[in-house]
Amino acid sequence: MHKLKAVFWDVDGTIADTELCGHRVAFNLAFKDFNLDWHWNESKYLDLLKISGGYNRIIHYRNEIHSEITESQCSEIQSRKRLHYMDLIKSGCIKIREGVLRLINELSSFDVQQFIVTTSGRDSLDPFLTTSLSSHLKYFSEIITYEDVSKHKPFPDAYKLALQLSKELEVNCIAIEDSIIGVEAAKAANLNCLLTLPPWFCSTQKISRKANACVNSLGNNDVTSKLIYGKKLITNNVDFEYLTTIIN
Repeated sequence: MHKLKAVFWDVDGTIADTELCGHRVAFNLAFKDFNLDWHWNESKYLDLLKISGGYNRIIHYRNEIHSEITESQCSEIQSRKRLHYMDLIKSGCIKIREGVLRLINELSSFDVQQFIVTTSGRDSLDPFLTTSLSSHLKYFSEIITYEDVSKHKPFPDAYKLALQLSKELEVNCIAIEDSIIGVEAAKAANLNCLLTLPPWFCSTQKISRKANACVNSLGNNDVTSKLIYGKKLITNNVDFEYLTTIIN
């Protein structure tokens, strides 16, 4: 039986509900700053989440609408967006998802290594880590961000780096993700993966079946997890024992 030795956490949508109420809002504020008539509504932004990384989403959208703004201007927009995102974090708009802090605590009590593995840039991630997640930062061995690898999710580079730093075998590790591209990145690194659907997800027909298991949330005492597919939950929540079951 394999022992659970390391857990790799995605951030946006997994640890926190950052996308629709955070990043999307910050992008739209940045577009206004540059006098662009761009506006990403919720539907459009969910579609753009298929593209990994904020700068890449701007480039993709520019090409899609045949805008003439330069790559340098796209980079400036992304920089301004990060400032707006930091302000949103500091204002308390970004909340930790149900069960995340509970599971981080439990994994720590079992001496499981924990890593953050995200496509977010360090300057946009740090304000979140030092506010909403400040009380639990001590439980993370390493933090891998956009700057640490050249190829981003769905490429496996970030997870391969996490594996290297953990010094553990793939079979003893698991990734927790909320997106198709995140699951693809984990599986490309030969990792087991738990998919925890983002709170705004509404179409069961679009759920990735590539993860080992899928739940609607990690769950708490007051809000239990609902299994979408995969091995049956042992308790009402995703816990150390259940993650161990997934890797075996």
